[in-house]
Amino acid sequence: MTQRPESSAAFNRSLSHWWDISGPYIASEPLRDERQFDVCIVGGGIIGVSSAYHLKKLDPGASVALLEADAIGFGASGRNAGQIITKFGGTTAESLVKGFGHERAAFAWEYIHRGMRTIESFAEQGGQPFDYAPKGTLHASYRSDGDAEIERMLKYVEQMGQSSYFTFVDRKTMEGEFRSNLVGSAAYDSRGGQFNPLKLVRTIKAAAESLGAEIFENSPVAFIDRSGSDIEVHTGMGAIRCKKLVLATNAFTHLLEGVQKVGLAREQSPLLVKATVSERLSPEQWEAVGWPRRCGVNILSPLFFSFAPTIDGRLVQVSGYNTHAPWDRSMAPEIFWGLKRQSSSHTASFFPGLKGLRVSHTWGGPISITPDYVPHVGATSDPRILYACGCWGNGMPAGIQHGVTLAELALEKKTDNTQSWFVQRRKRRWPNRSLAGILSLGVIFRRRRASRRIGKTLNPPISFE
Repeated sequence: MTQRPESSAAFNRSLSHWWDISGPYIASEPLRDERQFDVCIVGGGIIGVSSAYHLKKLDPGASVALLEADAIGFGASGRNAGQIITKFGGTTAESLVKGFGHERAAFAWEYIHRGMRTIESFAEQGGQPFDYAPKGTLHASYRSDGDAEIERMLKYVEQMGQSSYFTFVDRKTMEGEFRSNLVGSAAYDSRGGQFNPLKLVRTIKAAAESLGAEIFENSPVAFIDRSGSDIEVHTGMGAIRCKKLVLATNAFTHLLEGVQKVGLAREQSPLLVKATVSERLSPEQWEAVGWPRRCGVNILSPLFFSFAPTIDGRLVQVSGYNTHAPWDRSMAPEIFWGLKRQSSSHTASFFPGLKGLRVSHTWGGPISITPDYVPHVGATSDPRILYACGCWGNGMPAGIQHGVTLAELALEKKTDNTQSWFVQRRKRRWPNRSLAGILSLGVIFRRRRASRRIGKTLNPPISFE
């Protein structure tokens, strides 16, 4: 068999880089015939497998099934940038404090922190099951912006009582760490790091199955029938009757037949985000760029960029520019062919020592956006049906913690999670689907225009195709 060249460019509109490196995988059998369970979960991403695991952990006697339309981790959970970051949906420290007050903002970040600790507990089981590297995260500014962005972030971090996790890194120190003409001062968050998200989801799937949860892959839900005393969830080859239903479908929620009547059609709107990963950097290239912490770097600006080293010495890159709001029911993560060249150019603009570094893989995936960027978790108008949506690509800590909350809700437990402000509050909803699409396109257009304007002012400038 001919080995694929290291510098080849793989374009796969279905699967991410993580699928390329996570080893062979045998999917569970699809659902066949009719089955009865106490709880049925729809969606095999981080929220779904976490819900299954924590349901069995909290109540070993409960019968739990999970239905996944494709393979575990097929959606955003297996397509993100591989960073564990302190972030609550699409909010910032500033928007959380201004919108909800410092106490609620502090609870939200502590909620994320609990999710991080749960992820770390799986990592501590040994064997590096998902390549977790607890390197922390740098939130950096553009050099031309000075310290203002970082100081503002740290001001709101302090109001939330989170300062003990953060360190201000001045421009001179950053210049010593990164040989970059664009990166300025930063705030270093000691929590989190990098990981393989697909391996994490598979790890939790295995843990849920070891406790007795039954997981059915290649089992897309065709219809949800609420007319009887039990809920019926129908797939192409079978059906599940259950007392409680958990919809862990995030960006795909609006596609489920039967959710419109319980008020979920306008809970969230999907956004498709694109990412790239480079070929492996040589020791000389790492020396040329510096990067001693080897942590993820996220730029605080409307012209957003994220860079994260992988365990095998590559760079994953995501920008806020390359996004797409689907108008119809299609959720295909289309790949913009120019992203390969554009990503290499942007990497070289940030890190001149990486000029010529090639992209080896591009992919896309859906995130879920609520009107106020805060995750939606709770019960529908039918109290038997629970749901979570509003997770972004950096939402793995939130997703795993949502699984805890949904498990507690399904078991009708009163806890800090189930009684939290964002679970109990009245959720804001998008207008009808067509208008939501128009609003999303307007936001994307304005952000792209702002990104192009900012890019022209940088030295070296950053341009987009």
